[in-house]
Amino acid sequence: MNIRKTTALTAVAFGALTLAAAPAFAVTVTNGAEKAHKVTVDLGNEEPVTEIAPGKSAKLDCPEGCELRVDALSYGYPASSGDKLTIGKDGTMAYAGQEDAQEARNETGKAGNKPQ
Repeated sequence: MNIRKTTALTAVAFGALTLAAAPAFAVTVTNGAEKAHKVTVDLGNEEPVTEIAPGKSAKLDCPEGCELRVDALSYGYPASSGDKLTIGKDGTMAYAGQEDAQEARNETGKAGNKPQ
């Protein structure tokens, strides 16, 4: 096999692995509201903003943990790769499955019951 074929095969394999790994570093946000919302992903040095249409979901890059904010709300939600969050009809964000506020995340981001 010549060097060009080897290089091309290596590039194709690397590209395929990169694409396969990309979703593992994402947080999924679903917009359950009746209007579009902008979600800011605070990565430290960068804060990309993504607009999510009503009823749609978006996978947002969050490779080493991040904080998510909806529109102009000043508080955020800590998130890690693989987390799923929803935007409710009132425009607030919650972790998927925790919309009823019976559970909360602690400072480490782990799910647990809220103290009563």
